[in-house]
Amino acid sequence: MPTRKNFLLSTAVAAFGGLAVISAAQGQSPAASRAAVPPGFTSHIADLGEVKIHYVIGGNGPPVLLLHGWPETWYEWRKVMPLLAQGHTVIAADLRGMGDSSLAPSGYDKKTLAQDMRQLMVKLGHPVATLVGHDWGGPVAYAYAAQYRDGVDKLVLIEGSPFGPWMKNTNILWFFDFLRKPGYAEKLITGREREFLRDFYDNPEMHIVPAFDEGVIDIYSTAYSRPGRMGPSYGLYRSIDQDVRDNGEFARTKLTIPVLAIGAEAGAGPLVFEASKQVAASPSTLLFHKTGHFIPEERPEPLARAVLDFMAGKPVPQEWIP
Repeated sequence: MPTRKNFLLSTAVAAFGGLAVISAAQGQSPAASRAAVPPGFTSHIADLGEVKIHYVIGGNGPPVLLLHGWPETWYEWRKVMPLLAQGHTVIAADLRGMGDSSLAPSGYDKKTLAQDMRQLMVKLGHPVATLVGHDWGGPVAYAYAAQYRDGVDKLVLIEGSPFGPWMKNTNILWFFDFLRKPGYAEKLITGREREFLRDFYDNPEMHIVPAFDEGVIDIYSTAYSRPGRMGPSYGLYRSIDQDVRDNGEFARTKLTIPVLAIGAEAGAGPLVFEASKQVAASPSTLLFHKTGHFIPEERPEPLARAVLDFMAGKPVPQEWIP
């Protein structure tokens, strides 16, 4: 859910509580082989039945689940993960159909994506966790917290706004409507995935700090240009109407857990802040100045500090200025 400038998102097998966890080195896809995990982390694929979810895990302590946005994968958290892992167990997962998680014909509404993540966390032995979501990962994290209110102790929404009936317009940028038209985007994008996606990675209107070098662009482009791998992207956008209905029901009872909404000055800050007020009883907000939409890529150190302070119950300032 990227936004534009000044816009008002080996074969080792182990058993984890009865869940088969298979090393991602087995049958590794091109995306996985290029996206190296940070030191101290390991990559796995968990078979959940309907889908197989790829995740990267490391650290020790209270669990934190990191959910990526579009068009990215778990890899967007690579700079943040080691900073959080000094006192936490950090799990960065690929949503169904994305990265190295398996494709599914449906289930890309945020409620269902959240159910995948809940199943993963419970099977890993983490029935209660802090959730941190960026871009579309934010609405997924919210849907998780709204459905499993005893399963989330804190929630962080980063440039990711839950869509709901409080929004007058859900086609907030040009490509929303484009991707939501069934069959239309497929005709124009298939075979040109890299060209289409590149604008999100190197468009100066979306970034303040250069964060995507050619190697990173290649990792993400490879992940989404494999056969069938743009389908889940369309699913994210074509399920927005369902998300609005689901979130309208969820928001009837606002979250009472601590919620931190983080926005970027050159991103969707006001949209995220307003949505957080619709879904949470008493959200805190933090605006990153001189920062673009992709905060985990652009400002990993101050973002990690803010998340760590928030999880520790320390005050978080309303503004971060470099």
